[in-house]
Amino acid sequence: MSQQSEKHFVFVIGTRAQLIKVAPIIVECEQKGLPSTLLLTGQHQETMQDLLDEFGVKTEQVMATSAKEHATVISLFAWLPRAYFGIKRKFKALNLNSASIYVLVHGDTLSTVLGALAGRQIGARVVHIESGLTSKRIFDPFPEELSRRIVFRLSDIAMCPSAETLQHMRSAYPKCQAINTGGNTIVDAIKLTGASRATPNTASNYVVVSLHRFQNIYNSTRLKSLVELLEKIANSNDVYFVLHPATRKRLVKTGLFERLQKHSAIKLLPRLGYGEFLRLTAASSFVLTDGGSNQEELAVVGVPTIIMRRATERSDGLGKNAVLESELPKGVLSFIEKKEYQSLETAFISDARAGGPSAFIMSYLEKGSTKHSA
Repeated sequence: MSQQSEKHFVFVIGTRAQLIKVAPIIVECEQKGLPSTLLLTGQHQETMQDLLDEFGVKTEQVMATSAKEHATVISLFAWLPRAYFGIKRKFKALNLNSASIYVLVHGDTLSTVLGALAGRQIGARVVHIESGLTSKRIFDPFPEELSRRIVFRLSDIAMCPSAETLQHMRSAYPKCQAINTGGNTIVDAIKLTGASRATPNTASNYVVVSLHRFQNIYNSTRLKSLVELLEKIANSNDVYFVLHPATRKRLVKTGLFERLQKHSAIKLLPRLGYGEFLRLTAASSFVLTDGGSNQEELAVVGVPTIIMRRATERSDGLGKNAVLESELPKGVLSFIEKKEYQSLETAFISDARAGGPSAFIMSYLEKGSTKHSA
């Protein structure tokens, strides 16, 4: 049996955002006929199947643990030990030589840390997708930046989406084999959906909002100020607020959900399918978001974007279609009321590697080095 055919690829996925970015890699793996398993850790399990169907993923699925959406910090931390030991059990249940297992983890979530740690503990090869991103501030964003730094140390192979992230990994984590994938796999995900920038509907003049980061929803003062901002924006725009489960729960708990419901121009929407969300944003006047994946997607599609954060570890769209909240000296509301967002570029095209980052990643792993970096 060839060395390549002995490899077994395990994709550890916890959240929808992770699945969106890893699905194109899984599809490439399927097209190559390589042995693989999709190991779900349960964070967003209730809404995963729709995404799997949307991307046409056929790989065998196994569950590390059963769980509902985590809408509270307590439920999230109760899930941690169950997920970790569940992941280890599923790795062992493969009945394979650990050296032949490639554990692919993505991004900066808690499931990323758990998958990398469990993979390292059983002696598998740990591959970190979208590696090398850093805010250079260990607790901002929290816990994402801390998660990244842990995973960087646990990884054998770092798949870096840019020259900048590659340089960071090579200088700060020289024992890890760092590879430049030539772009972000979000480009491949968007291609699979067929989404593209549409002419904004000036008649409806709508805005899309997506907020879910810890700093924005678990700080009651900050959350209230964001709601007040949306109310003011809604005085001259229709606002479509796409709610993550945790965001909805926090709005309800703080009494702000009912307040938003009373505003006729604010539409509170459940979390949408990936393609549906992209098409909604592509036809909008502009988007307010705190999501890193949203920042990347909207840079590819070319939608004016206000990133509701002080800083971002991603360069996607900055200086083009996107601007940070902290870079608006007169504030977000003034920027919107004066329609300054119209000066942002709306035709940014990703310069991702020809053939796509996902195809490159799987080709490299299929044929690349099998030596451990530890």
